[in-house]
Amino acid sequence: MDEAALVAGIDKYSHGWVAVVLRAGQFDRALVAPSLAPLVAELADARVIGLDMPIGLPEREYRPADLQARDFVGPRRASVFLTPPRAVLEALDYATARERSLALSNRSVSRQAFGLHKTILEADVIARRNPRIREVHPEVSFRALADEPFPEPKSSWAGMVHRRLALERAGIVLPEKLGDAGWAGVADILDAAAAAWSAHRVASGVERSFPPEPSVGADGHVAAIWY
Repeated sequence: MDEAALVAGIDKYSHGWVAVVLRAGQFDRALVAPSLAPLVAELADARVIGLDMPIGLPEREYRPADLQARDFVGPRRASVFLTPPRAVLEALDYATARERSLALSNRSVSRQAFGLHKTILEADVIARRNPRIREVHPEVSFRALADEPFPEPKSSWAGMVHRRLALERAGIVLPEKLGDAGWAGVADILDAAAAAWSAHRVASGVERSFPPEPSVGADGHVAAIWY
């Protein structure tokens, strides 16, 4: 158990990736980068990195991690992304992706889901060679952190206040000035902080996951959402 470890949480935002770094469970700094690889490289001193992106892609059916996390989140269940199969994400265009999804699972894939395929595959490659990276989901983290569901969307005023107060009660106080990271969206900063809270729990040895006993999938990744 290392409660004093340096950890980080990373979230995607409109111009790249944003990270919130914690030291001994408290805010240390925030960083941004246009792509994921240099940001992870800049976090070489972080014991654990919580990444809000699917790690461990399914071959056919939905991942138990996503389905169980949806049940846990409750009112915000739609915010938990149902990860498409790897073959769907590797398609070169939406029409092919849709055909593959129907063939594999008898379900289509939305344009919005397929629109994330490059980002998901980028994260997949980086996570494969960096065991410090754990998949997290901010809404799962917030639900666990507050020990209650969050009915308000994070984009709303009430949702932002609710989430920020939950972080502060956990000892994560976000300063007014974040340098270049201050240009990231409010929800993205809050999500990165929640991801960092989950990373701190992993570093401290008190983490939990969906599913509770994850196993290595066919692609060599452990498909689990940690919190």
